[in-house]
Amino acid sequence: MHTDVVHNEQSMTPHPAGSARHPQAGGRSPRRMTPARRREHLINTALRLYSQQSLEDVSIDDIVTTADVSRALFYRYFTNIRDVHVAALSTVVDELIGRLTLPPDGDFRQQLHHTLAEFVTFVETYATSYTALLRSGSTIATSTTDTLVDRVRDHVVDLFRERLGHSSSSPMLERTLRGWIAVVETTLLSWLQHTDLPREQLETWLTDQLLAMITTTAQHDPTAAEQIRHLLAESGDEP
Repeated sequence: MHTDVVHNEQSMTPHPAGSARHPQAGGRSPRRMTPARRREHLINTALRLYSQQSLEDVSIDDIVTTADVSRALFYRYFTNIRDVHVAALSTVVDELIGRLTLPPDGDFRQQLHHTLAEFVTFVETYATSYTALLRSGSTIATSTTDTLVDRVRDHVVDLFRERLGHSSSSPMLERTLRGWIAVVETTLLSWLQHTDLPREQLETWLTDQLLAMITTTAQHDPTAAEQIRHLLAESGDEP
């Protein structure tokens, strides 16, 4: 198998889904790496740099200098800086989706709050990457990054449907769920910038917003009311 050889390279130790920390340098990496490990190392280097400066300010020179590799080696794996940005953001989205699960215990409000807390933890950890994904004016915004964002949104909707016990939701309930996701995204972008609300208050407020929104939807949509009745009853929010 082909391996790359470098001198005094620092490795980025991948962290498992569910951990809440930035990728950190993990000491010197092996002098030889498989192509897959080398690509992962370059992506993790980019992610670490994103925690220190704006994503748009991270250059190829920054990545190769931090990773202690040559530009020629970088170009074996990525065509340009946008290519590595998209690969890094894809890694971020994969980890986020892996974290967003509904715990088996507790009522719907408790499960929702737990999942939202995981989301907020992740957003804090990857603030620069999250902002770049959602900011439509970002210099890296492409149809690919739009697809990455949609993957997260669709996953959240699927979690809710799973909890409902239905493979689909009524059109009005679907719009309600996606509207709430948009509220969460916009609110967290603002919160990252201003941090003017305590985190626990933010999480509780956003949790209560969804419960209030689906309660209102149930009052206007008999199909939605039937689908979510048991969830609202669990949480003491039945209309």
